[in-house]
Amino acid sequence: MRILFISHYDNMYGANRALLDLILGLKQEGKHEVILVLPAEGEMTERLKEEGVEYFVCGVTQWQAIYREPISFSRKRKKRLRALSEEIDLLYEHFKDRGIDLVHSNSSVIGSGAILAERLGCRHVWHIREFAAEHYGMRYFLPSWQVQHYYYAADRLIVISDALKEKYEREYPSAKIERIYDGVEKRSLPEQEREEVSPVSFVYVAYLFPKKQQLELLKAFAELKEENAGDFSLVLAGGGDAAYEKKLRSFIKRKKLNGVRLAGFVSDVPALLADSDVGIMASDHEGFGLVTVEYMLSGLPVIGFDSGATPEIVKDGETGILYRDREGLKNALKTLIRDAKQRKEMGHAGYRRAVQMFSGEANTAAIRELYRSLDKGEGE
Repeated sequence: MRILFISHYDNMYGANRALLDLILGLKQEGKHEVILVLPAEGEMTERLKEEGVEYFVCGVTQWQAIYREPISFSRKRKKRLRALSEEIDLLYEHFKDRGIDLVHSNSSVIGSGAILAERLGCRHVWHIREFAAEHYGMRYFLPSWQVQHYYYAADRLIVISDALKEKYEREYPSAKIERIYDGVEKRSLPEQEREEVSPVSFVYVAYLFPKKQQLELLKAFAELKEENAGDFSLVLAGGGDAAYEKKLRSFIKRKKLNGVRLAGFVSDVPALLADSDVGIMASDHEGFGLVTVEYMLSGLPVIGFDSGATPEIVKDGETGILYRDREGLKNALKTLIRDAKQRKEMGHAGYRRAVQMFSGEANTAAIRELYRSLDKGEGE
């Protein structure tokens, strides 16, 4: 089977990391030929070159965008629809004679894959990885009936959590939806435990964006500092919205949070986690949270916001602590600052759960089986 993947960005954040693992798993199996369309050269294309994976650079137009006010959105809509039409024409001309069997769109914010698959007369699989409206405040450029048409026409919507499955089954009840959890390559726990020394090191790996709740986290840490709740440090890893980053830096400076560091984008996440004691997932309406699994595979307990898919990954009181408000967050932070034994027990339980539930091998196997069933015309 010849599969054309489409991704809407070129760096190595969660969706592309999951996609790369899938592509390499399929390539290793040797039964599928894969090609990836990306909007630009970047970190992802460097990895593809290393692995000998074919790719094509083309401006990938998002069919959703953040909605602010009607006038600017209307202007943006005209430009996006024009760009989308030009993109489809370009992709069709480039791939019409390549014998593409299936187009796999790597995000719900991409609409070009659905339209291209119709023109090529091939199958379409849509990987739904995010709460686009709830998390990012996005809105479709196409009318609702047309959006519905493309979701219903897809041979399968792969959703990466039960939380997303519930949303899409409610909004698009006739769509063919299948939940397949994202996975991370299994690794061994460090043979040598981290020494129990102060400060307790917290880490939060996430794109800098208001819905990721970094500012709320900083407010909780500032209050703990005022209460002399213990000795702790925090690393916020990730690039993102420049204005939001400026706000975070201003808050850190104003509150004199000397133990807090903004590390920017970190390519070697496992190395960062090896120097940490507790992972944090503070995001509101997180579609899955690949890094949450990475925390667990590094033996870290997780403090997670009780929203989106996070409760599906983190077992409250067993592999970490879930919270619903700032007071709950502060209590969770204080508990794990003070209790090294609980940190260790939760970290080990989290590792076992991640290996059992969220392996990269299981993810690739499930998607490979989906391709096989579509190729045989099953489940239509």
